[in-house]
This record gives sequence, C-alpha cells and structure tokens, in this order.
Amino acid sequence: MGHFRPVRGLGLAASVLVGLVALGNIAEAAVGWFTCSTVSDYRAGTAMRADLRTVDQVNALIDWPLTLLALVAIVVFIMWLYNARINAERLTHADEHRHTRLWVWLGWFVPVVNLWFPKLVVDDIWRASDPLQQEVPLRQRVQSRTTTRWWTAYILMWLFDLAYVRFFENGRLTTESFQIAAILSTISAAVGVVAAVLAVQVVHRISDFQSTPLSPLRTDPLPG
Repeated sequence: MGHFRPVRGLGLAASVLVGLVALGNIAEAAVGWFTCSTVSDYRAGTAMRADLRTVDQVNALIDWPLTLLALVAIVVFIMWLYNARINAERLTHADEHRHTRLWVWLGWFVPVVNLWFPKLVVDDIWRASDPLQQEVPLRQRVQSRTTTRWWTAYILMWLFDLAYVRFFENGRLTTESFQIAAILSTISAAVGVVAAVLAVQVVHRISDFQSTPLSPLRTDPLPG
C-alpha cells in the first residue's frame, strides 16, 4: 500500500472543515433570529437605528468568512476525494467507474448534474475500496447506505439554503419575511449538521478502507 496516495491527512482536514462549516451555519441561523428580533423591535419602536447597523455588521461578520470557509472546505474535500479515486482505480479498472476522474471535480460545479454526479463518484470509490467486496465486479457491489443518507441530507440542506436566498431575492422585507428567512436558515443548519456528520463518516470509512493492506489490481498477465 506504500504506493497508494495518502488520504488520512486530507481526510482529517476535510472533516474538520466540514464540521466548522456546520457550526458556521448554526451561527448564521442564530444571526437570522437576531436580525428578525431587532427588525421587529425597531418597527415596534423599541430599537434604534444603531441597532440596525449592529445587525448589518454582525451579518457581514458571519457571511463572508462563512462563504470563504465553505469554499475552502469544498476544495479540500474534493482534493481528498481525488486522491481516494486514484487509489480506488488501483484496486479496480478505471473504466469500471461510472465517470472519469475529471468529474471528481466538475461534478460539483456543473449545474443539474451536480445533483447526483458527486454521489455516483463517491459510491464507486466506496465500493472499489471496500475490502469485503474485492472479489465482486465493481458495478455489482453493494452500495453503501451511509453515502445515500449523506447525499440526501446534503441535497436537502442545499434546497433549504436555496429557498432562503431566493426568498430574500423575491420577497418583501417585512417582519414576517425575516421570520420565515430565519426559519429556513435554521432548518438548513439542522440538516447541515446531519450532512456534516455523515460526510465525516464517509471520509473516515473510505480512508480506513484504503489504509487496509489490499493488493492493487493486476494489470500484467499471470505467468503461464
């Protein structure tokens, strides 16, 4: 296994970053409720303009760092995934995987296909790396329920986050709208925690699989 690419270090970094993003989303939801409460108080005459400026400052303080953190987390996670994919190809034939290495990266960013391509890539890496299924052709191996749960939670988080953004783009900025936005942000954060926990499990299991002393697939003919 010495010639396999190391995945534990990147996996640990990706896990920590994913966890920090989940905590950041919780903080963002809390800021949403703070914003809702302050706007309500201002319109009721119990808060001042200075309080609204404080709200703007707190939102700016959480939004940009969280966006940057999420981007870094995505890049590190995909770097880990790419290394894991290369290792997986050394345990199986590359053409057994449903997508080429290029889609390990592109699959997350191309619209529409990013709803399922990353899941297929991770599924193939998991099955290729599973030491209990090495004697079975890749496409016939059992799919992990953990990856399915993780991707379901991730898509739900993404949908609630999208609803939150679209709501502010299309809605009126009333007290009720801030409350609905805070609710959407809270649901997104809660589902995001579930997605983060499952993502860490996926990273840990695949990293463990690829640290098990398995024999790479033979590509040379056996001696007669």
